[in-house]
Amino acid sequence: MAYSIALSGKGGVGKTTIAALIVRHLIETTKKSVLAVDADPNSSLGDALGVKPKAAVADIREDILERKQEYNLTGASKEREIEFRIQQSIVEAKGFDLLTMGRPEGPHCYCYVNGLLRRYLKELRSNYPVVVVDCEAGMEYLSRLTVDDVDVLVLVAEATSVGLTSAARIAELASALPVKVKRRVLVLNKLNPSGPAGAPPPGARLPEADAVVHMPFDEDVYRRCVQGEPLDDTAGEACRPAVEELAGLCISLPQLAAKDSK
Repeated sequence: MAYSIALSGKGGVGKTTIAALIVRHLIETTKKSVLAVDADPNSSLGDALGVKPKAAVADIREDILERKQEYNLTGASKEREIEFRIQQSIVEAKGFDLLTMGRPEGPHCYCYVNGLLRRYLKELRSNYPVVVVDCEAGMEYLSRLTVDDVDVLVLVAEATSVGLTSAARIAELASALPVKVKRRVLVLNKLNPSGPAGAPPPGARLPEADAVVHMPFDEDVYRRCVQGEPLDDTAGEACRPAVEELAGLCISLPQLAAKDSK
């Protein structure tokens, strides 16, 4: 059974960057394969990790729905088709595989196709000790397709009144989903002691969480993001201690070993 870490936050807070840094850190420290799931419609996790996504699950879903009559989507043949196409969509890289979910659903009814996708994705996740999910702010994929339970939900926010309010609303959305979240960690990102984002504003109410990580602004990470360079093992020297702290709060080797043995 996979150990699941999901990251969420409003656009621009650095959620995908932190997801990529966590994936890199987990590969290095656990020596185990990680399934990175890009569940944000912007689909930029692959860029951050330095790999090019293939077909998204959303593309497969739409194609199957459009060709339903042609394929007579019933029985084992349909399931084999879905399994084959999703397997083909996975990007294999050193230490991790990337699965891209793609754009949100359109106006059609997806219940039937989503049921098939969810069944296979559950089997796929069982092949990995760790799953890291980069979610959109609404986190719909958590309840629809991606995971049944979340071991750790990482809420990424900037240390501003607006940023913390957005994180609190995302936390409320998570509580409303039919998904069990075991632990929550709040990441205050892009902190700059010499600038306005050095600490939460006085009297600010932080979203409810089991722990808080202060992630400093990192010039190297910023430069790489601006120039479109991937976040490899050498990225983010300034924020590395905070990434290590976050990873330690999310997962430990004994936790992973216990989860992996189930």
